[in-house]
Amino acid sequence: MIELRVQVACFDGGRLLCARHLKAGRSYWVLPGGHVEPGETLWSAAVREMGEETGLALEAGRIWALGEFLGEGRHVVECTFLATAWSGSAATGSDPEGGASLVEVAWLDRRRFDSETFLPAPLARRLRDRWDDPDVEAAYLGAAPAA
Repeated sequence: MIELRVQVACFDGGRLLCARHLKAGRSYWVLPGGHVEPGETLWSAAVREMGEETGLALEAGRIWALGEFLGEGRHVVECTFLATAWSGSAATGSDPEGGASLVEVAWLDRRRFDSETFLPAPLARRLRDRWDDPDVEAAYLGAAPAA
């Protein structure tokens, strides 16, 4: 079975909103996001997940990247949106999916992002490559082994 997930790249003033998770004693950063529920559109899932994890109301965005990872008996397809409009102030919310524990959301500048562990690696590369100009066409990031 294929798992479908969404996440949101939200850049503001040279910073990127990221969510830090702690799983099995390992700390890492990801974009806010999560599973698509049955009957839910990709966009609706992105709006819901952004609200749950960060408190921000996602108002507009577009597809920015598509990636997948395989391994450990899993096949996960991740759709990344680029936020173009939102409202509210970011604060650490909750992760009702369980598994990995959401412990922090923060606006990371480029220097901090580069010094932290960010998953998945193909998305981290795209974020680094497009940090100063994220308004580019959507791209397929390929398949990576599960982390």
